[in-house]
Amino acid sequence: MKILTIPLLAHDASICILEDGAITSYQMEERFSRDKHDLNFDYILDNLKNTFFDKIIITQHFLENYTYPLKKVKEKIQNLSYDDLIVESERHHLYHAYSGFYNSGFNEAMCFSVDASGAILNSGDIEIESIYHLGINQEETQLYQRTREFRTAKVNNSFWKYISSLDENDLSVGEKFCKYSELFGYNAIDGAGKIMGLAQYKNYKEKLHYPFNSKEWEKKVDDSYDLQRETQNYILSLIKKYTDETGVKNVVISGGYGLNCVANYHYLKNLKDINLYVDPICFDAGITIGSAYYHTTDKSKIKPLQNAYIGYKEKTYDLSNLETTKVSYDDIVDLLLKKNVVALFQGKSEAGQRALGNRSLLFDPRVSNGKDIVNQIKRRENFRPFAGSVLQEEAHKWFNMLSLKESPYMQYAIDAYENAVEQVPAIIHADNTCRIQTVTQEQNLHFYNLISCFFKETGVPMIMNTSFNLGGQPLVETFDHAIHTLKSSMIEYLYLPEIETLVTVKNKKLLYQ
Repeated sequence: MKILTIPLLAHDASICILEDGAITSYQMEERFSRDKHDLNFDYILDNLKNTFFDKIIITQHFLENYTYPLKKVKEKIQNLSYDDLIVESERHHLYHAYSGFYNSGFNEAMCFSVDASGAILNSGDIEIESIYHLGINQEETQLYQRTREFRTAKVNNSFWKYISSLDENDLSVGEKFCKYSELFGYNAIDGAGKIMGLAQYKNYKEKLHYPFNSKEWEKKVDDSYDLQRETQNYILSLIKKYTDETGVKNVVISGGYGLNCVANYHYLKNLKDINLYVDPICFDAGITIGSAYYHTTDKSKIKPLQNAYIGYKEKTYDLSNLETTKVSYDDIVDLLLKKNVVALFQGKSEAGQRALGNRSLLFDPRVSNGKDIVNQIKRRENFRPFAGSVLQEEAHKWFNMLSLKESPYMQYAIDAYENAVEQVPAIIHADNTCRIQTVTQEQNLHFYNLISCFFKETGVPMIMNTSFNLGGQPLVETFDHAIHTLKSSMIEYLYLPEIETLVTVKNKKLLYQ
């Protein structure tokens, strides 16, 4: 059976194709339109012309005046062939739960859908938090759902400013982050990660650099910390309550709050008898996967994700008019040792919001001012941290993995041991944590081999890894996007490991020398 799912959302449009239980295609609109959080379907549906599907599922998750019009979607799918078209609504939190559960590999689990808000229900309420019990090929049981009346009133023509006007007790954990984002002057959606990063400066304000070392920003750190602590403890209390009541010790976190890697590690620290799985595509662009799983007739045939490399793959590289050199892993390590940022582009793009070695920017994590260098290149605030990609077999020697055997999706801000704090300062945050990705040969051969060469040369089994984009832009998707990013930035090197080629674009020099 071949299923296409199309969720109509207020942001982050995506599609998923599921064939006989396996994801064969996943695309996000923003990656092609280059408009971050794009809600439209002006590119990704057009890529599917003359394709047959057994089922096409269109789900209206929000008011139509906030989403891409259903009428336009129906016009676009006229280019497709299909047996069954289903148009539905309401199942936003349920589809988050299905995505997380069927990717987890658990036979049964308590599934927590936690985000800014879910679907507008037929009752007129909107989903705030939901908890489900799911088992393989079993109908779900909803154990808890918090809702509130939905109103269409807007403040200054902004739904998020309307949210900011509501009583704090009526807000979801995600909406609280959106509210603070607005107060701090950030985009409501993108600000959550910045606030999480600020919260970690609570006891380390002396590490803030200009212009964020002012009294105003110290107050924002305090407010961020209070928000982080309040929300993660609230979700922790829900997990404790429902695992204790049901006796089910497998827990799945999905919904946008699952991107909060500080909270995820907090759960691990406080729930030592729990098996925790955080959906790697937990935000709203993962809804399309949950929808496909839900509409699969025999769910025992669903194949859980083995990695996040399910996006677009470049068929060929047009290297004409580009400066290219044949290179080895060792050559790339030499560039890193000379404090160069190297862009890595290969294979299928990563689904979700984390760069995991196919659309990544790499840097030497041992450089003391590495955060300043790369934040300057990416045009980001200098208080924001960077992740580290580490050989899985070495991770426990550098980081307190607790019960984790692996962390392939960068979902936890993990306590660093003293050797990591001293030797890889560029990826250690103010509170001595690091959001790490563990890497194996099976998951990503070229990336693993590159890190191994760096390990052999330096004794450090990890590399700084951040998303291949510039501040405010989506992750690059195509080779053309990659070249354009180099030409419009201070990044000079693009590594194509599949063809052992380095592309060089001469750019401006760094201010940090």
